[in-house]
Amino acid sequence: MNRLNPMVTNGGLSGAITASRGKRAEAMGSSETQTILRRKASVGLQEHQARAMTAAKALRLTVAKIADEIFDMSMSVIGIVSEKRDLDGCLELLDEQSLLAALDGPNRTRGGVVIGADIVGGLIQQQTMSLVSAPLDDARKMTSTDAAMCAPLVDALFERVPPQLEMKEEQAMMSGFAFGARADEARILSMWLEAPEFHVIRMTLDMAGGVRQGQMVLILPVVEDFDAMSSDAGAQDADGDPEQASSLSDAVLSVPAELRVDVCKLTMPLMDLEALKVGHVLQLPQNGFPEANITTLTGRVIGSGIVGQVEGTRAMRLKQEPIYASQPRRRSADRAGLDLPEIEALPGTKQRSGDAPAAPDISPPMIETLPAPTPDAAPAALELPDLNDLPSAEDPGLTELPDLNDLPDLATLPDVVPEVDALPELDDLPDLASLPDLADLTKTG
Repeated sequence: MNRLNPMVTNGGLSGAITASRGKRAEAMGSSETQTILRRKASVGLQEHQARAMTAAKALRLTVAKIADEIFDMSMSVIGIVSEKRDLDGCLELLDEQSLLAALDGPNRTRGGVVIGADIVGGLIQQQTMSLVSAPLDDARKMTSTDAAMCAPLVDALFERVPPQLEMKEEQAMMSGFAFGARADEARILSMWLEAPEFHVIRMTLDMAGGVRQGQMVLILPVVEDFDAMSSDAGAQDADGDPEQASSLSDAVLSVPAELRVDVCKLTMPLMDLEALKVGHVLQLPQNGFPEANITTLTGRVIGSGIVGQVEGTRAMRLKQEPIYASQPRRRSADRAGLDLPEIEALPGTKQRSGDAPAAPDISPPMIETLPAPTPDAAPAALELPDLNDLPSAEDPGLTELPDLNDLPDLATLPDVVPEVDALPELDDLPDLASLPDLADLTKTG
């Protein structure tokens, strides 16, 4: 029995080992199957991504088309990097020498764009001189004109790229953005960016076949709700986005605008000005309230009016410029609204109601033509003018003719007439007897 127990025990162990080996083989088979499936799925995903239109591919194609269609120049994307960064990481990309601009997104999202100085200079050269030259090493501060010249490129990118994308995340990332305003400093643009995380797309652009190269960086907020963002970006009617329009009007109307009304200007000596204290009364000139000016805080006059009161409250009535001062009224239908004197027409002219007076007729008088004489009629005698009123030769009013005896003798004049050579012989002329009779030609005519 003792000898059999080890055998039984060994048999049980061998069975357990065989079973464990079988389970291990099954596990290895399933892991290999999963690995193969993963490889197939990754290969299929790579093939799909190769065929699908991604953001990087769409940006490469769109930049080249925009440069050719809008700017009539050659521009290509020779490098593109897409990554996610937090706000501190985005601040490292804000170069003070580049063009910094804010992007207005859907649902009041905020983004930014950074365009290198070389790219900005190339766009300006192409739009002004139709020629891109090599950059110079003279750094300058970007202006609002630079932003206006580069805005069409940015707006066209966000208008054409989203419809080409297939992934919903990339569509929401690129949809609904537009060029906002230029930022004077990196600090101002950093205050504009509010999202905790951003999509950063860095593109290296090549202009005119390597003449200029620079970077363009898109800083777009990370979107959490893709469906809401795509619906907000696509919900536009014929009048535009109502939510964005209403929010923009609310934002504009809520901006405080401080104006100043200058009733008059006083001139006084410096010693009197230094002697002014609280409670002193100043004598204002007469007729000053009807000529009050509305000025900004910088002193620029933006309007004028009359200062008065309405129900005990100070008020000002603005002077409005008549409409015909900015919009000329030249039609006859506009005459009723204009305070113009009536112009009487010249005698003998006809004019319609509402028309300008007709000009006098200054055409030359008509000359009557005499009838052509008939062949049988006798020629009419011409009436010659009477010459009896002409002065006679004995009239003392006529001056005496000069004496012709003082003229030089023609024989003494020099011989200035050249000698004429002998005329050629005319014997070789054709015989005129062969010509037709003129009478026959008259009959045939």
